[in-house]
Amino acid sequence: MIDEATLRRAAATGEALHARDGEALVVDGRVLRELFRRDPQDLDPRGLTLEGARVEGGLDLRGMQVPYPLRFVGCVFDRPLDLDGAELHALVLDGCEIPGVVANGLRVRRDLDLSRSRISGDLWTSASTSCSAAVWLCESEIGGRLLCVDTVIDGAVRAVQADRMRVGGTIRLLHGFEARGGVRLLGADVAGSLDLTGARLTRPDRGLALDLGDATIGGSVFVIADRTGRRPLIRGRLDLGNARIAGQLLIRDADFEPTGAVAGVGYSSRRRAGTAISAPGLVVNGDVSVEGECRIGGGVDLSMGTYSTIHIHEGTVLAAGGERALDLTNAELRSSLVLAEGVAVEGTLRLAGAHVRGDLVLSRTRWSRPQAPAIVAAEGATVDGSVDLREAETCGGRTTFRSATVGATFYAHGARLRNTDGVALSLRQAVVKGPVVLAGGFTADGSVLLNQAVIEGRLDCAGGTFGDVVAASATVRAGMDLHWATAPDSVDLTGAVTTVLADDPATWPRRSAIAGFVYDRFDGSWDWRTRRDWLRGMEPFDTGPYEQAARVFRQHGRPAEAERLLMEQRKRARQARPPGGRTPARLLRDLRDVLYGVTVGYGYRPGRTLWLLGILLALVGTLVATPAAQATLRATDPRGNVYAVDGRLVTVDDTGPAADATATRARNAPRPGPCGDGQVRCFDPVFYTIDTVVPLISLGQRAAWYPETRTTAGRLTSALLNVASVLGWLLSTVVVLSFARLARPA
Repeated sequence: MIDEATLRRAAATGEALHARDGEALVVDGRVLRELFRRDPQDLDPRGLTLEGARVEGGLDLRGMQVPYPLRFVGCVFDRPLDLDGAELHALVLDGCEIPGVVANGLRVRRDLDLSRSRISGDLWTSASTSCSAAVWLCESEIGGRLLCVDTVIDGAVRAVQADRMRVGGTIRLLHGFEARGGVRLLGADVAGSLDLTGARLTRPDRGLALDLGDATIGGSVFVIADRTGRRPLIRGRLDLGNARIAGQLLIRDADFEPTGAVAGVGYSSRRRAGTAISAPGLVVNGDVSVEGECRIGGGVDLSMGTYSTIHIHEGTVLAAGGERALDLTNAELRSSLVLAEGVAVEGTLRLAGAHVRGDLVLSRTRWSRPQAPAIVAAEGATVDGSVDLREAETCGGRTTFRSATVGATFYAHGARLRNTDGVALSLRQAVVKGPVVLAGGFTADGSVLLNQAVIEGRLDCAGGTFGDVVAASATVRAGMDLHWATAPDSVDLTGAVTTVLADDPATWPRRSAIAGFVYDRFDGSWDWRTRRDWLRGMEPFDTGPYEQAARVFRQHGRPAEAERLLMEQRKRARQARPPGGRTPARLLRDLRDVLYGVTVGYGYRPGRTLWLLGILLALVGTLVATPAAQATLRATDPRGNVYAVDGRLVTVDDTGPAADATATRARNAPRPGPCGDGQVRCFDPVFYTIDTVVPLISLGQRAAWYPETRTTAGRLTSALLNVASVLGWLLSTVVVLSFARLARPA
């Protein structure tokens, strides 16, 4: 047993005190306390160093001030160290075996070094009434570093509890460091970095393995493999809720194993499978980087936090099947979110309400086993840069950017989004200030929703394969390229607005709704027959698309094609089955419509009526030019004398001249001339024909000469002329109305 005098001499010289010649070095802890109570002026500034000693009776330094360093190397303590409220210059416990440390309120001016020590215990203190720990450092202050290189701490539930601890330097839990139980640094203030290189933190119940809630880290946090390839392991949950990290958060070649559901972190989480990293409200001024071959077997909750860049590198596996693999709800990124090529994610990426001031890059990533219903959920998110989904693969669940705002391009070239019988991609009510590219092998096994979206650039679907395309009331300012590889199952562009429509009319599905779809021009086929077949193939029938296509043809100097489409519209409208069946009134209207179409092409072909009118003129002219028809024609003068086309037939008694001098005495010739010697208007076959067929004008012929009806020939001539007058009136009226319609501005 070493006495106080020996210890004092060792402290005065600053030399290490260790056993010689194989003798055991045993030190009474009470003697050490008495030594430290004496005046330290005669002691060497290097302090006291014990090597290979056995300290019996416990080391009790409660409330003591020791102004010189204490070093215990390879020592064995039979009782826990009690350092509550002590003020030390420096404390080194290197390679020691310690049955626990109670150091709440400890003040260490320089470093606290627990490297290579083995600490175990199940100690209770007033700092917590709910849980025990092997090492207690609550409210402690360490002016230098906290070093735990190759340290093993074994606690029944918690290995370390150091709430509100303040460290002026770095916390280094390195290499072979292993905590068998939770490490709680709640509210800790670390001026330097937290280095977990090669560390293993395991908790038997896989609960909270490392608690950094509300902690402030002045440097960075490193969870990386060491030089020998020892991988960090956190078996349980890493909690960074509301913590602040001034530097970066770097995770490399680390393993995170699943844990239980999150509880009591101030943010409601509904994960069932477990959480690897729970960090709602975390602030990281630098980058968050996950590098190397990381295996994260639970969800990563970074919701409501603030970050610079989040970069998940190739080789990382996020495995939280059926849960949120990466949760950035309402988070803010001052730069970009990047998941590198080859990253495999089981679970959902949640970005609801997030603000990404750079780009969202998910190109060539693989997604599966989402939390229903979405595999990428970015409702209401804002991405100031581009969204890059090039060649990304999803299986199950929708990729939704509903009500999101994208400041540049939404690029999904070659992406394969599979959500059979559901929504594969949703940009409903989104605002995209650049183009939306769903081209070059893009495949959507499910619906693509663009309802009420506003796309400032171009919607490019060239070479894409789609299930259903629904873009009702969407606005695409730079045009639509709809040269999809194969016809989708259905297309709904009801009320959509764009400038240029580039498409292949042959690849539109029959179930296409384009009522109210407005576009300014075609980029491609201008053949009216092709457009007619395009419109004709759509079900159900609607008149609006015909009028829109005709308007485009007319505005680009193709009025004839526009008229043909409008004629087709009327024809299809007649052929469409009415809701109440074909009633007699409906049949009558259909017959009238047929006649209207045949005669003047629904008003767009008035030249057809002119031809019919000419034919009617020729027929009537031929009729009245025949002697048999002329023989039935009669005219009467004011006195009642009746004339044939070649002279008077009946002469009434001579009378004096009428008071109004409208009649004069006829010459006493046996048969007057054809005009009754000037008593009636002379018969002219040409003018008589015009006067009969074109009743819109009057040449006096039809009024003066009429067929007599006492003979069969007269009655027949009268009937034919009356029919000709009715037909002529109809045809003439149609011509006038048709030309009046065409004269109206479009």
